[in-house]
Amino acid sequence: MQQLYVNGFCELNGQAVQKNLDAGVKYLQIFSHNPLQTIQDMKNANISGRVVIDSTQALNQKNLKSILEQKFPIAVYVDILQLDEGDIEKISFLNLPVVIPLFEDLYRTGQISSKYDVSPAKFIEDMGFLDRDCTILGGVYADKDDLQILGDYGAKIVVCPISLAKHGATFANIPLMQKYGLKILLGSGDEENIDFEKEVEFLYLTQLALLQNSNAVQRKQIIKLATGEEK
Repeated sequence: MQQLYVNGFCELNGQAVQKNLDAGVKYLQIFSHNPLQTIQDMKNANISGRVVIDSTQALNQKNLKSILEQKFPIAVYVDILQLDEGDIEKISFLNLPVVIPLFEDLYRTGQISSKYDVSPAKFIEDMGFLDRDCTILGGVYADKDDLQILGDYGAKIVVCPISLAKHGATFANIPLMQKYGLKILLGSGDEENIDFEKEVEFLYLTQLALLQNSNAVQRKQIIKLATGEEK
């Protein structure tokens, strides 16, 4: 029996919805620069999920109104380094769910800390993003203090193991993230070919390598992350 997966985040171009359906995805969170078309594609395919819109669309009242009129779940992609503080505040005032790329690499993590003189987790807490449905994309370079802040608010972290590895990132420490109360989802990121069996196996093996303990995590636990069963 084919597993039904939850794709925590992807940003594919062209036939993205169909590719996820073919991969056995039952819930899809997709970043789209053409949200109206993507919403229609998801409705036609009868696939549940959420469309993640870019900040430009969120800040344009006319565009945002048209998107909200579709009565389909959306979230706003908030790239802190690509926005000035004024626009970040405007998005915060919208009080919509957010997806924030954070702690996905050391360079960007350091840039945010240097720019705002505070840790990235503390910054989004101060901006009010953790008071709502907040999903962190990446998360692999968050230290224990940052994980504590995120966990206190019940934030979610989407880990895209193969995509992150291709970009030179470290491996996610799943048991540590869960220790701090974070809900972990598996995503395919910018992978052109979606194969959740490979994502599961890669994440499982990297956990064993990272933690140097063959009993640190079970394969069935990783499968539960991929199917959304792990709470």
